[in-house]
Amino acid sequence: MIKKIKAIQVAEKAQEIDDLVAMDAKMELAVNQQVVGNFYLSPSDLEDFARGYLLDEGLLDPAQIKSIELEDSIIQVTLKEKDFQVKTGSMACYDGWVHKEEPLPMVESSFQVDKNKILKSFDHLIDQAKVWKKTGGTHVAGLVSKNSFIVREDVSRHVAVDKVIGAAYLEGVNFKKSFMVCSGRIPPDRVVKLVNVGIPIMVTKAAPTIQGLKVGEAAGLTLIGFLRDGRFNIYTHPQRILV
Repeated sequence: MIKKIKAIQVAEKAQEIDDLVAMDAKMELAVNQQVVGNFYLSPSDLEDFARGYLLDEGLLDPAQIKSIELEDSIIQVTLKEKDFQVKTGSMACYDGWVHKEEPLPMVESSFQVDKNKILKSFDHLIDQAKVWKKTGGTHVAGLVSKNSFIVREDVSRHVAVDKVIGAAYLEGVNFKKSFMVCSGRIPPDRVVKLVNVGIPIMVTKAAPTIQGLKVGEAAGLTLIGFLRDGRFNIYTHPQRILV
C-alpha cells in the first residue's frame, strides 16, 4: 500500500528527499462477468472490499459467492448460481459517488455504548492506521464489537468502510451490536452503507452534511462527528450513547 518516491522538499533550502506515498489503482468489480462498477482504491484487502461493497450496497448476500479472483485490474466475483443482474434504476450522485435511490431499511438495534469507549476506540483506530501514519494519504475505518476491532485503510473513505464490512461479515460479527469509527465526512451515501447492514452507530472526527444527517435520522442511525480533544457531537438518535 506504500511506494517510495523522490521529491524535492522546500524549506529554508531545497533538497531531494525520499517520500512515502499511498498506492492507488483503478479496479473493476465484476460479478459473473457483469461489470458492477469501476473504483479508485488501495490495491489491498480486495476480497474484503468485494464482499463488503456487494453487501452494503444491497446487491447480493456474500453467502452467494463461490469465489473471488483478481485478474489484472478486475476483481472477478463468481456466484454459486448463474443468475445475476446488475440493479439499475433511478440514480443520484452524492459527493461524486453513485447510489441508488431506493427505500431505506430501518436500523433496529437497542445497542448502547459508553462515551469513554467511543473516545478510546478512536484513539485505537488512529494507532492502527499504519499507512496513514507513514503517508497521510489514506482513510481508515474500524468496526468495534464485543470481541473484535477490525480496521482497514484505503485511499477512498467509502472503500475503507466496504472493506471493514466485508471483513466483519467473514468473521461473523453481529452488525447490530457494533459501531463504526472512521475518518472522513458523513455524506448520505456513506451513511446508507451502514444502514443497509444494520450498524447502529457511526463515529468520525470530521463533519456531517445535511443530507447525511437526514438519511441517518430517517433510518434510525446514530451519527457522531467532530470527535477531537475528548469531545464529540451527537447529531441523531442520541439514546444509544451513554454520557
